[in-house]
Amino acid sequence: MTRRPFLLLTGLALCAGCDGGKTPVDFRHTPGQKGTSVATFAKDSISREELEQRFAEMNPYARARYQTVEQRREYVEGLLRFELLAQEALARGMQNDPDVVETAKKVMVQRLIQKELESRGGTPTDAELADYYQKHKADYVRPEQLRLSHVFLAAPKADAALRERKQKEALAVLASAKALDPMDFGAFGKLAREKSEEPRTKPLDGDMRFLNAEELKNAYGPEVLAAAQGLTQVGQLSDVVATDGGFHVLKLQGKQAALNLPLENVKPQIQSRLQYERRMEAHARFLEELKQKYGARIDDKALAEVKVDLQAPQKAPQQQGVPGFVGPTSSTPPSLTVPPPTPAPNPGGSRAAAQ
Repeated sequence: MTRRPFLLLTGLALCAGCDGGKTPVDFRHTPGQKGTSVATFAKDSISREELEQRFAEMNPYARARYQTVEQRREYVEGLLRFELLAQEALARGMQNDPDVVETAKKVMVQRLIQKELESRGGTPTDAELADYYQKHKADYVRPEQLRLSHVFLAAPKADAALRERKQKEALAVLASAKALDPMDFGAFGKLAREKSEEPRTKPLDGDMRFLNAEELKNAYGPEVLAAAQGLTQVGQLSDVVATDGGFHVLKLQGKQAALNLPLENVKPQIQSRLQYERRMEAHARFLEELKQKYGARIDDKALAEVKVDLQAPQKAPQQQGVPGFVGPTSSTPPSLTVPPPTPAPNPGGSRAAAQ
């Protein structure tokens, strides 16, 4: 027996069919279902088969609460109270209440998109998973990376006098850096901002970002790579490192361990990603199809005349809920965020609420 969520039972007041919403909604508790009645009301019933299915779907802890006839009766009374309240709401015409109608439309939109994307999404093949893995291999296989900060003093190798002076300055910078708290990267960044002569990293407080060994060597030279590989603790400083271009004082900010994930280890992750991307594409196509099918259009001229007064006081809402809204297709489709069904152990709300 398929249970209806609470909102669906109380909210489905209109049908989204093509006849202008005039098709009646079947509010019976068990439409088209037969079985042994345990409780009856208004030419409807709660069956033994439904209860057995509900109890079977509970976890063992919840199921243990309904071992006696008295406990099961309390559960059925909760279902019955809910159904009687629903019957009375229908008798009073509340199915046409604007909030009920809006809730019904929201639930229907969620169900529609969920079913549509499930049918269109498809499951990626092994070949498609392998192709994605190869195209994005850098996400799964990469060498160790170091993140360094530095202060660089420029001194070309050909200018001996300048190099002598800059080397002394570099030793002074190192002494200043050693006087700082090893974990105070902000203070070292301030030092880099004041003293460094490296145009690429000075605006970043000396931050060299994460680089692997090859990238570090190509960007700053083998001497910097060798000194960086000798740093083992976060916050540790190097000695003054001499290169053909000048002098570096390095500080280790962090390390990223080497990554080597084979395809078999990441197949579920890639499959989820591809399925999500396909659902997004299907979502966009489906909405375009609906625009064509129902002749949807927006009158920009009329829209320009809509007044939005930033100075006006806020008005009380005419309805409790806000209108349903499906965001742009670049965001998560509503079908991926459908709320779970109402838990079975507390059907129809609490006794206090019902009374």
